[in-house]
Amino acid sequence: MIIRADDFGFSPAVNYGEITAIKTGLVKSVGLMVNMPGTKQALRMLRDFPEVCLGLHANLVVGKPCANPAKVASLIQSNGDFISSRTYREQLKKGVEVYTDELAVRIEIESQINCFYQLTGKLPEYIDTHAVHSDHLFSVVKSVAKQYNIMFLATDPSYSTNLSKNPTRLSSSSDFYQNGGTPDMYIDKIGSEMSRDCNSFSYIVIHPGYLDDDVFSKSSFTTMRTHDVAMITSEKTKQWLEENQVQIVSHRALKEIG
Repeated sequence: MIIRADDFGFSPAVNYGEITAIKTGLVKSVGLMVNMPGTKQALRMLRDFPEVCLGLHANLVVGKPCANPAKVASLIQSNGDFISSRTYREQLKKGVEVYTDELAVRIEIESQINCFYQLTGKLPEYIDTHAVHSDHLFSVVKSVAKQYNIMFLATDPSYSTNLSKNPTRLSSSSDFYQNGGTPDMYIDKIGSEMSRDCNSFSYIVIHPGYLDDDVFSKSSFTTMRTHDVAMITSEKTKQWLEENQVQIVSHRALKEIG
């Protein structure tokens, strides 16, 4: 199983929560946001963890673009920030397609890959997308991932590319908490799903983090971030995985050979 942590770099508080999660040894894949206030701090903090697979958490809904704003005007508001995920979700509920300006999406995704390279000296080991699910967005990211030979593990598996195998995504921790679940009980939820096929390859996505003003002002994910820290550091989680002989790996286990 892969336990992927998203939103690294979102803010200083999120970064501290992410590092707490990484220190458990259970989180081996982390998605970096390259346009956020905590990006450079996140990379400094990660230097002590070379075993972690670092991907690009492509973000087109919060903060400012990496590309020239004039080239991605359809993606931003009048203040220069990206159009928010809330706005996109409202449009999707009304049946309106989003990210239809695929050229602008491609320009921004490639700019974020370039920014990742400038910051780290290497390409992302994988790419995924933040917050909004859109066929137009996924189509562009799949094309760019193929161009750069980067793994793309999409929410919709039909868009995934450059993978040796396509793992099954297990239940979302955010949905679980919103429905009254507690951090200690989340492992029971995904455990029951894994037990249906003990030979399957699966993954979960978590958003560990602590809270600061950046989180409260820019994200709908607040206490669920601290819940994910509590869940991943829980002795119950570690014990269940050990007792059930679950092998925790990173995205590197999905890399195509040849």
